[in-house]
Amino acid sequence: MPRPDRLAEAHDRLVAAIEHLVNGEEWRRFLDTARRFRSYSVNNLLLIFAQQPDATQVAGYRTWQSLGRQVRRGESGIAILAPCTYRRSDDADTDNDHTNGEPARVLHGFKVVHVFDVAQTDGDALPSPPVQLLDGEDPQHVTERLAAVIADHGYTFTLGPMPVGRAGANGVTTYDTRTVVVRDDLAPAQQAKTTAHELAHVLLHSPDRGQRPDRAVCEIEAESVAYLVCGSHGLASDDYSFGYVATWASGDTDNRARHQRARHHLRRPHPRRPRHRRPGRTGRLRDSPSRSPRGSLLQRLHPRRSSK
Repeated sequence: MPRPDRLAEAHDRLVAAIEHLVNGEEWRRFLDTARRFRSYSVNNLLLIFAQQPDATQVAGYRTWQSLGRQVRRGESGIAILAPCTYRRSDDADTDNDHTNGEPARVLHGFKVVHVFDVAQTDGDALPSPPVQLLDGEDPQHVTERLAAVIADHGYTFTLGPMPVGRAGANGVTTYDTRTVVVRDDLAPAQQAKTTAHELAHVLLHSPDRGQRPDRAVCEIEAESVAYLVCGSHGLASDDYSFGYVATWASGDTDNRARHQRARHHLRRPHPRRPRHRRPGRTGRLRDSPSRSPRGSLLQRLHPRRSSK
């Protein structure tokens, strides 16, 4: 089967699998739980990080009880700010002050409330998204090949521990320092998939490529690239990629444009950038002229096939 057809087939399989996943009972149970956790503002995220940087899931006392968990006696809450609102009682501008027949609410100020991290609670296990780390080997040396592509784009690739504050991640791309780190305690197959994911961030989402899309779009695109790259090397990443993409899509399966962009990027020729860069007149680093294009990402990972 020609490579473009195989890529299209893999793309269609990814979309179909996600649609099946998000319509399943397990996914609905996960979303029901996720809805009970509030989305916090940037200011509150900073407050949470300042008081308990290792927090992973926070919620109020009553919310934890509704989930079958109890805050342990003696635990100190994490102070955040909650808005204080009131209903407008005047009749001025009534056309704009009422929504669906209800009086509009006006922000009056903020008050301090306390939330607790899941590590401060005991009780029923929380449902988790259906994402499983891959196990097995990397017989095609995908990690090594992808690391070379990452280096071609001026980034340093290492296998090692995660940076402070990112202990739960499998890989991290830092644009300021142009570094990519993938956990060294993962199975080789998972290392290959995570390396492909981080390479996609380098290719698609680096600041020098213009305005970045939101985080969810970035993660969907990166994992779609990882799934397609792994599939082209005989590495099945279904157990991880399907759930990961569906989680970031929040159950929205109308994301074909994002998958299509990832698929298109795999075919597009990528120039090889030199590793040494010179400062521009403004003092910022600027890329030197690129060498001639070396073919698409998939062709570079299959040099023998691309020469046919």
